[in-house]
Amino acid sequence: MKPQSSTVLHILTPGDHYSPATGSAIVTVVYELSKWHQIAGRETLLVVSKNTRHDYDVGVCIEVMDRPEPVRRQRIVDALMGRAGLPRVFSRAAYAPSVAAIPSEFTGTVMLHNAAGCAPSARKAAPLANLCLYCHNNLFSTYSNFEVRRTLNAVDKIVCVSNFIADLIKKRLGSDDPRVFVALNGVDTERFKPPVSHQNMLPPLILFVGRVQPQKGPDLLIKAGCILAERGVDFRIRIVGSSNFSADDPLTEYESQLRQIARPIADKVEFVPFVDRTGIVSHYLDADVFCAPSNWDEPVSLTVPEAMASGIATVASRRGGIPEVGADALLYFEPPDVNELAHQIETLIVSRGLRDQMGQRARQRSEEISWRRRYDALWKGVLNPSPQDAHTS
Repeated sequence: MKPQSSTVLHILTPGDHYSPATGSAIVTVVYELSKWHQIAGRETLLVVSKNTRHDYDVGVCIEVMDRPEPVRRQRIVDALMGRAGLPRVFSRAAYAPSVAAIPSEFTGTVMLHNAAGCAPSARKAAPLANLCLYCHNNLFSTYSNFEVRRTLNAVDKIVCVSNFIADLIKKRLGSDDPRVFVALNGVDTERFKPPVSHQNMLPPLILFVGRVQPQKGPDLLIKAGCILAERGVDFRIRIVGSSNFSADDPLTEYESQLRQIARPIADKVEFVPFVDRTGIVSHYLDADVFCAPSNWDEPVSLTVPEAMASGIATVASRRGGIPEVGADALLYFEPPDVNELAHQIETLIVSRGLRDQMGQRARQRSEEISWRRRYDALWKGVLNPSPQDAHTS
């Protein structure tokens, strides 16, 4: 066993903002874990780029020079170099200032968030640290099996946000590696909670929150809305989000297409640009039904547990790690089947009793995956390692 301390040092994506002004899932996870680490009386350090906002009130920020992540051409070069058994030079260069900020004598935990490319250099920089790769996504789609093993041999723990991601990594490693630890994303059950009273004076509101991109599937929700309208079902749809984390960006081609798809039910569909972390709660409080129509294998969602904690009956796609978060507290559909999605939404709209029952079940499930419980599991299994092998929670 390496020497351990209770300090945790998080390496964020270069250029990412450690701020409630962003909707980044990684930043939200880092903040919530840091908050509970602080509540436990322990120290958190965060390596951030100088030219970013880092105004969350938890943790001590270490500023480094900003080196942007590789662009597409550079990622292709990196992938080719990796398959040739060479280092991914552009990825390593992007993270070089962050790695250099790790004290060589550091004996706490270093969390590399999605930063697989810098794991070997981080190990050299901090040989005594408990080095953890935090996998928020499938990081190894362009890696050879040899490169996966070489990368992961540098780390002590591999934290995965879902069993879905963990299984992909184990498959690439060819074994049930004991270093793999599953920690589902959680939710702040104090900040997100059901409204004291919910006045149903208007048609039921179906809410979507997230990046407005094809893989998130808001088009599936609108198409399902067109089907519901043809059936004479009364409802409203609110799409909250933009293509990225800015309300001022011009509409993308996909966002414009959504408005065309919504034309037959334009009076029922509202588009709200990106809302930051401080303002999103009010939208959950307005909703009667939440919809997460992800049209890809989403590793795990943050919006789903937030809607669940808000006591909202939820319909979600049965893809990726979403069913692990929702368990039996959600209704599911198989994307891109908009007819099944429309059926599940209609089931909740026409039955207020079922809607209330599913909302209560969702709230109960959210309490099982609160950030406090997520942090406690990580502390026991990752941040304060014991001689036993890692376990999942």
